[in-house]
Amino acid sequence: MVRVAAPRRFILLVVGLVVVAGAVMLPRRDEWLAVMRDEDKQAQIISLLEPRLAAGDDEPELLATLGRSYGEVGNYRRAIELLERYVALRSDDGEAYARLADLYRQTGDDRRRVAMLERSVSLLPKVTRAIELADLHRERQRPDREVAALSRAEAGATLENGLWLRLAHLRAAAGDVPGAIQTLERPEVVSTWSLPSSNGESRLFLAELLVQSGRSVELARLGRDWIQQWREPWLDNRLLSLMALRAPAEAADLAQLVGALHPVVRFYIAHGLHELGASLVARRLLETWVAATPSPSMNDVAAFLTACREQDAEDVVWRSFEDVLRHPTSNEIVGNFSEAIAAEFGLGALAPFWPRVAQAVGASRPLLAARFAFAQQDIPSARWLLGQIDPNGLDASSRRMWINLLQAVATPQEAYRALQERRRNGQLPPELTVQYARLAGQLGDESGFRAAVADLRRSR
Repeated sequence: MVRVAAPRRFILLVVGLVVVAGAVMLPRRDEWLAVMRDEDKQAQIISLLEPRLAAGDDEPELLATLGRSYGEVGNYRRAIELLERYVALRSDDGEAYARLADLYRQTGDDRRRVAMLERSVSLLPKVTRAIELADLHRERQRPDREVAALSRAEAGATLENGLWLRLAHLRAAAGDVPGAIQTLERPEVVSTWSLPSSNGESRLFLAELLVQSGRSVELARLGRDWIQQWREPWLDNRLLSLMALRAPAEAADLAQLVGALHPVVRFYIAHGLHELGASLVARRLLETWVAATPSPSMNDVAAFLTACREQDAEDVVWRSFEDVLRHPTSNEIVGNFSEAIAAEFGLGALAPFWPRVAQAVGASRPLLAARFAFAQQDIPSARWLLGQIDPNGLDASSRRMWINLLQAVATPQEAYRALQERRRNGQLPPELTVQYARLAGQLGDESGFRAAVADLRRSR
């Protein structure tokens, strides 16, 4: 027996360890294939694996890898052949059936594509594949199969992928309204706050289903929460519109909340509801406007009167004006109402209210008070009221009204003296200086005429 010297044995041991380590560290075949796939070297993979296949190697992983590579290079027929052989051996691989569906889509064979997707979704109910299958059934007008496809993936439904809403629409269209409601009655739709773009459409469709089912009281409770969460007038308007005809009482209550949250669009919403035929709900928005608007501007009141007239609800105007007069908060508000009513309905509309508005209007709107006095043929009062007005505090339109009314209630001499006094006090604006010059010329006051012309030249 030959003995190996100790140093020599050590050298052989080291060399053996290096060889073993090198063999261990070399990439295995599967690892090499993965690297080549990552580097998109599909042609190299095919050239490497085809000889093995030709030699009779029918290993499932070999078929799957080779089929995937042929699909990547565009040889769909060969890819389909190999993957069909693969699924014959691995019939529980849902992802492989999905890949086959993609290949059949490339070849235009929709019948086989549907079959592969059906098999894939039944084994592996991915939402994306279920939706793809449902889309194909929709194109072929097969709603029952569309529902079945989506139902398999319902566990993966979210607001973002829209699966709940789509399922609810399909179930409702098939007559299963309770099932459609149940599909949407989940926290993400009913109670959880999210951006309106996420759950708005789902909530609105659930509202429509609840109204159809006679569950309006329940909807009113939900709607109140939704409106306060949304803070979106366009969604509120749609909710009111779908409730207004079938549940007017509940819609009217919600309309008050919408009007309070979005006062700027109150009359727009009322107009839309009136056009829809929901006059009761529209009227409620008008009836509650005064209480919801304690300090309305002139423009606010004018918009209110226009809305009432458009909806044949003039009685709401008079009741609202009565409310204002019963609890007047300021002469300015009474004046705003009085002037807007005169503009919309004429001065005569103020006659029944005048004993109660005269003082407030005289203080805040003396020109309106003078016009009313003139309309009632109370010339002395009209002349006196006009004398209390500083034309510089009026806009151009009101100044024209003031001078026209002054010339109607006074003689030319009286009107001229009134303008002359204001000119001396520096209260005569240029457009009234023109009237002053005309009166001076009419009455033969040459110095007054020349002075007025000089004033006009300086004002240019």
